[in-house]
Amino acid sequence: MDKLEQYRQYIQTILTKHAEYKPQREEIESELIFDPVHDHYQLMRVGWNGLSRIYHSVIHFDIKNDKIWIQHNMTDIDLAQELLEMGVPKDDIVLGLQPPYKRPYTGYGVA
Repeated sequence: MDKLEQYRQYIQTILTKHAEYKPQREEIESELIFDPVHDHYQLMRVGWNGLSRIYHSVIHFDIKNDKIWIQHNMTDIDLAQELLEMGVPKDDIVLGLQPPYKRPYTGYGVA
């Protein structure tokens, strides 16, 4: 399996695992969005909390230029560490949720 396909599988595995967490309210669902054509991947929460609409991205990954970009993480989970444990090199992980000027200091890849 080539590197790009392997990265797609890693991301889908992580998102699927975290989608198993069920919010306390039954009216809120987890939605997985996998776009392997454009390499966008998200875990969303969608539903209702009483009269309040719930619609937000929990985790968002992209693959750009053969690197995995962590674009959004609303959990307390270290997603970069999970990728490292799967065998992804630090240089292939970009913390897109950090401003560009901070990325060289994160120890991970830069754009």
